[in-house]
Amino acid sequence: MKFKEFMTALDGEIKHVYLLCGAENFFIDKAREKILMRLGVDKKTELITFDCDTKPDISEVVSAIDSSPFFSAKNVVLVKNAQFFTADKRLERLENILQDMRKENYVIFTAKTADKNRRLYKIVSKVGDILEAEPLRPWEVDEWLKEKLSSLGKTMRGEARRFFNERLGILSEISLWYLDNELDKVALNVAGKEITAADLRRNMLEPPEVSNFALTDAIDERNPQKALFLLKAQACIQAKIPLVTILLVNHVRQLLRAKFFIAQGINGRQLAEPLNMNSYIAQKLSDKARTYQEKMLEEVFIDLSEADFLLKTGRADVEVLERIIIKLCRR
Repeated sequence: MKFKEFMTALDGEIKHVYLLCGAENFFIDKAREKILMRLGVDKKTELITFDCDTKPDISEVVSAIDSSPFFSAKNVVLVKNAQFFTADKRLERLENILQDMRKENYVIFTAKTADKNRRLYKIVSKVGDILEAEPLRPWEVDEWLKEKLSSLGKTMRGEARRFFNERLGILSEISLWYLDNELDKVALNVAGKEITAADLRRNMLEPPEVSNFALTDAIDERNPQKALFLLKAQACIQAKIPLVTILLVNHVRQLLRAKFFIAQGINGRQLAEPLNMNSYIAQKLSDKARTYQEKMLEEVFIDLSEADFLLKTGRADVEVLERIIIKLCRR
């Protein structure tokens, strides 16, 4: 099940076995907490926890799952980072226990990955429920944001939504924990119902990507003075220069990919899916890609490759990037 369906299912009958698997820890953490809340478990005294990253004795884990409760009405076991769902070795005793759980026993497994073809996975899907906690794609965040704002009793429109989408676009990957925590902080500092762009600027912590985003934005706006100023600010720390090169390479590659799809008639917000990005950012990229010539972008891509080699071998300094930025701005 996906997160929303899984959380809704938890409002009904509680199962004895759960598997929370995937890369999005936000979904896993929220689902785990709701299961424990529904079970009425005191995490300090009534929850038995194993972390498989510390390599506990598997027989001890299995025995705990099958044990009768001593000081409470329930026996609840949390097995974090479970590797049973990808390992080649079968755990027949565990399989048998899960298929015939004691009525007072419950187990929650969490795992980064799980093989759906494994017998253990199929058993859990039959006797319990499975959460597929996959990261949201950029164009899927709108629904999550709508529900988050509703839970906060807040609204966000117009310029505020555009600012939020821009902030989302500068994240190297979508971190729901970052967005959730930042929106909680914003809501605490906004007295009224509506969150404005000014509220977001004043209260949202800037991720480290923001200065890089400003650099590429200045280039797209044909503002060499601003772009060079931002480059020099980054270059004050020698270790950041290779990161700036990577940023420029990724931006040029993104522009080239956008032009490729535009040539096939895929424009504006339609670029969101093939480029795996927020629809607002896709529209912005589409507009800016049209201001570049494909041949020049291809030349700059080669220039950046040569610059990267020269910088890494100590044969050039930040001026090699300055020349490339000027070339992009003067297109």
